[in-house]
Amino acid sequence: MFGTIIIGIAVIVAIFGIVMFIKSRDAFFGIFGGIGVLVAIVALIFTTVVFNGEGEAKVVRNFDRTVAGDITEPGTSVKAPWQNLVQFDTFNQTATYAGSGDATPKYTKGEVQGSEVTAAVKGGAQANVDLAVTYNIDPAKVTDIYKQFRSQENFTNQVINNQILAVFRDIPAAYSPVEFRGEKRGEATKAATDELNKRLDDYGVTVNLVAIQDIRFTEQVEESIKQVEVAQQKEEQAQADLRATEVSAQAQVVEAQAEADANRLRSDSITPELIEANRVEAYREAAKNGGLIVVPEGSQPIVGTAK
Repeated sequence: MFGTIIIGIAVIVAIFGIVMFIKSRDAFFGIFGGIGVLVAIVALIFTTVVFNGEGEAKVVRNFDRTVAGDITEPGTSVKAPWQNLVQFDTFNQTATYAGSGDATPKYTKGEVQGSEVTAAVKGGAQANVDLAVTYNIDPAKVTDIYKQFRSQENFTNQVINNQILAVFRDIPAAYSPVEFRGEKRGEATKAATDELNKRLDDYGVTVNLVAIQDIRFTEQVEESIKQVEVAQQKEEQAQADLRATEVSAQAQVVEAQAEADANRLRSDSITPELIEANRVEAYREAAKNGGLIVVPEGSQPIVGTAK
């Protein structure tokens, strides 16, 4: 609107200056008219040329606030001077909830900042959860979002923020304190991501990442969790020791069996023929050394000493 007024004034100045220059041939009016033309051209460029960056989408709105169209692709576009733009940031928007403080989330420059989310886990214990949610908005949906909510801030506060809080006040109820902070934390994160995508799909919102950064309980619950974790660690250690004992016993059985098999093979290989062959070989070796006297079977050996 302001740009249109500037263009109108500049055009009037240009026409006045040109007419007076024609009548009077006074250079002052020529310069005056030229300045008017220049201002009108510059104002026309600034009010009609639109630069759209990556991750941006713009709704083009008429003077009466009706929608004239949208600009969703990066690059340069044009619009009428009397039209204005409503910008939406579509890429990697983040909602963060952490720490104690004001419970009302605030929207600032496309980002949501709120305090920790308090939810009840299985058994009724209260959990204070720090989390961050990253999401994208489909540029093709910004016109529908504008018609319903009139701005990205309204849409974020009324839809995105409320759905995140609703999901994270519901999901933890399926898990015990130990499960929610331990072995099933990933499962809870996936469940929250899937549920948010389901609820926000009609608005063209895709949740890319849900990060549960910290989970805190009361001191009493924390002590109970610690006791459970210690018991689990002892049980896991006992199971590990049992497995190690079983492996050692199996190794000893295998070793004993191998030794028994080797002894059996050696026993099976000793035959009368082998014994006789070994005896004959021993005689031969002794005879070579002169220390052997062979006595026929059944005779009486006479051993004397030489004089």
